Amino acid sequence: MIISYTIIALGIYNLTVFIIGLIKFNENKKRKVLIGLSSIYNALIGYIDTFVFISLYVYFTNRPKGNGYEVPASEAGFNAMLGVITLIIYLVLLVPINIYMKEKSKVNLKVYLIVNSIATVLGIAIFWLFLDKSKGLF
Repeated sequence: MIISYTIIALGIYNLTVFIIGLIKFNENKKRKVLIGLSSIYNALIGYIDTFVFISLYVYFTNRPKGNGYEVPASEAGFNAMLGVITLIIYLVLLVPINIYMKEKSKVNLKVYLIVNSIATVLGIAIFWLFLDKSKGLF
């Protein structure tokens, strides 16, 4: 349920960025707005990075219920397929919007990468700082 809400929210966000990229207004303001939105987006992606990577590990090692339980080999293909679908969704959410934002903001590639790398690392740090360690990830 949370994953579907997350995908819907990211879809709405991507649509908003696409519309802002198409609007004609002052290039300097547009650049600042798109860099700000890109930083927010990459911080959110950084926040879900850890969960996505742990989910991929669990699916590809055929342990969707945790480390203590191994699913029968007959379900291994299904779990691998779920892992591939998760990876594809993650890459679709990560790569195209960043390419679009970089092109529309007309910012130097080094500056864009540094700003968004910092935002992603902050998102990962926030995830680990606010993780309730008594409940675990799953």
